[in-house]
Amino acid sequence: MSGTDQTGPRHGSPAARTADRRVVPQAGVRVVLGSAFVDPRDPNNGLGNPFAVVIGADVAALSSAQRRDLARRTGAPETVFVDAVRQRTGLQSPSGYELDLTVLTPTGKALGACAHGFIGTVHALTQTGAITAGLDLLITTPSGGSARASLAGDGTVMLQFDSSEPLIAYGRAQALEEIFHVPLPSLAAGLPVLSVGSPKLTVEVAPGAFARLQRQLGGLDYDRLMALQRELNVNGIHLFCRNDITGMPERAIQTNAYLGRDLAVDRATGVSSAAQVSADPRIHAGRQLQITQYTQTGRSAVLTLTKGEGRSVWVGGAASLLGHHSAHPCSS
Repeated sequence: MSGTDQTGPRHGSPAARTADRRVVPQAGVRVVLGSAFVDPRDPNNGLGNPFAVVIGADVAALSSAQRRDLARRTGAPETVFVDAVRQRTGLQSPSGYELDLTVLTPTGKALGACAHGFIGTVHALTQTGAITAGLDLLITTPSGGSARASLAGDGTVMLQFDSSEPLIAYGRAQALEEIFHVPLPSLAAGLPVLSVGSPKLTVEVAPGAFARLQRQLGGLDYDRLMALQRELNVNGIHLFCRNDITGMPERAIQTNAYLGRDLAVDRATGVSSAAQVSADPRIHAGRQLQITQYTQTGRSAVLTLTKGEGRSVWVGGAASLLGHHSAHPCSS
């Protein structure tokens, strides 16, 4: 079964709410809207994270100001600009593609990697005929991110990342308590900043503390979150807890001030869980697991991850597309 649903998400779903923000038509640039990390068995059940993919012959010519304006107006947490699609040719047939992508948040922040945006881009390019399903892809961004991608027969896009060497941040317990209004365990040993292209401050909490955090997300201190992200040069805070029996990561919350005040609690963040799984000494190479991401209202996405050898890690998901809209970027 394909992960792409041609009928579009139900009214009121996150992707449908994103589509309500229309853009002015212009030839040469189109915006494809949809949602990634959806349930492939029921793409319209409300799970997943909205994305916008900007495609067309004139995308590479867009100025920085025009890109920031489009990223703000799409209403998606991340907007992906397809700057170039290059086909790699084998002896007798195409062997794959190289994609140059730029990822912007609504506040204009450029991200090195965005799993749900990459997944949405692969689906959008496949559905519009720009690439052929079944061939491998190499994705790079000007912010230094990269990933390998493949579209499986069931409509799932698998992304392979390589994680960076972890960094450690010390003395942030008070700041985190001010942001989330929930006391956290002693953080004297420091907290890792983990990345597969988009660095996140990573905090492990007990299941009870995770439940309290989820309930308090509506009162999150956005300004303090933004200040801490700038101070540490990170793209958000990743909080997770483990299953009491297996000891494996099971639930996650992701906050990112760069998504804007109304979107600061991210619905699905594959790069955060991928970085955490890659660095987790309790997870052995070859282990596959599912991590459920949460917002204040409950489950928002289910991520499938596999830890590879060394620093490699895979994260996969399906997507549903709403359709195509022409986009008129403001002049600059």
